[in-house]
Amino acid sequence: MINKAKVANNHFNLGDSFYHIATPAKFPRHILRFRNDRAAKLLDLDQLNDNEWIKYFGKFEKLPGCLHKPLALKYHGHQFGYYNPDLGDGRGFLLAQILDTNNILWDLGTKGSGQTNYSRGGDGRLTLKGAVRELLATEFLTALGVSTSQTFSIIETAEELQRNDEPSPTRSAVLVRRSNSHIRIGTFQRLKYLNDYENIELLLKYLSKNYFTNIKPNKCIKTLAEDIFLESVKRIAESIGRIIASGFVHGVLNTDNFNVTGEVFDYGPWRFIEFANTSFTAAYFDNDGRYSFGRQPEAALWALSQLGKSLDEFIDEKIIIETLNQFSKNFHRSLQKHFCWRMGIEDIDSKNLNEIMVIILNESEKNKIDFANMFYDFYGGKNSILDCIKTNYGKKYKINEFSKVVEILKESFPSKGALEKKHELDNIRQNMLINEVEQIWSEIDKNDNWELLNKKVYKIRKLGYLLESEKLVNL
Repeated sequence: MINKAKVANNHFNLGDSFYHIATPAKFPRHILRFRNDRAAKLLDLDQLNDNEWIKYFGKFEKLPGCLHKPLALKYHGHQFGYYNPDLGDGRGFLLAQILDTNNILWDLGTKGSGQTNYSRGGDGRLTLKGAVRELLATEFLTALGVSTSQTFSIIETAEELQRNDEPSPTRSAVLVRRSNSHIRIGTFQRLKYLNDYENIELLLKYLSKNYFTNIKPNKCIKTLAEDIFLESVKRIAESIGRIIASGFVHGVLNTDNFNVTGEVFDYGPWRFIEFANTSFTAAYFDNDGRYSFGRQPEAALWALSQLGKSLDEFIDEKIIIETLNQFSKNFHRSLQKHFCWRMGIEDIDSKNLNEIMVIILNESEKNKIDFANMFYDFYGGKNSILDCIKTNYGKKYKINEFSKVVEILKESFPSKGALEKKHELDNIRQNMLINEVEQIWSEIDKNDNWELLNKKVYKIRKLGYLLESEKLVNL
């Protein structure tokens, strides 16, 4: 018997200590620009016609079985190292939760859906450019095997918005994302700030029952807290390892942007690197480089330490420290595994990987070694590398210190099926540098031409299917 996806009301049942009821904005128009039928299929929503889609994801009518109005979630968080007790969903809300055909619980959350109790003077809206950028980030991260929220829907809403970081007035949109929970580190921080230990306990049990199903919920609360904290450390370390191997810079890794289940979400000033520069930042306002490419593991560990502090009523300090010490091991294991996956090779030892990464980070910009193309050029290991360095194009890999990377990798063996994919991969190489992102947006903005965006999404997905990223992420 095939399971059917069904609407759940699990977060709503936690009670209003975790949310405020939100009133959605009413928009002048609803123009469907993107619907993610791949993500919708898992939730049995891909059969909706466009009018039904707009009704649920633009006008926010309740999905059948949903018992609640939209929920603006409550949380606090550190922003660039400073604690802010005035956060919360300021332009989004939890629209619904759905238990999929594999019995996995997913959240459908909005962005740009109007003002809430937490808007703090903001208009509660999202620019169309912001929605397009989030779509591009989530699609490319998915193709590269990074667990991320999925951009589920983009509906243009025909309002003119004023922004200080975009030419204004600019076009508006409402976005819906599919995410594996919206329980942030900041969710726990808020409860700790309020000394609300009863609801911390309730939230731990909720996570165990719905998202950390490998952890039995009937343990004593201290043991449960220890196990969930360790699992969160492992999952976030895993995600950060994949992010570094993918060359992604989130840009704003505040604790309210960390999902404790390990999935990456909420993309503002993101970038993919051209060259592996550790100090490269995505946010123009990140003056100190706090969230630069190379400091993302540090930012993740710092955020997890704040989660540990939020649980210190349930976990001894010694165990918190021991658990945080697990981060480095899990991060490096993830980086090693994902580096090999992107390179299409069998495992290499950690010492060799460390030497490779040090050279890449120190030499790639100096020698104009494009980070993404390196993986395509060397995909499959030994034979691909030997073929590449024989060409004029490949001579750059034999320059100075970078030749050591070649010496190490040319001893590597292809992973199963890698050599068979090599030719096709060369014909579908994809990257996501800022110039291309701006070009895609410019065509939409100036000419209302969506062809470049649609072609890019198609090519990215083709890359993902070729790399079999669906084995790493839940599509």
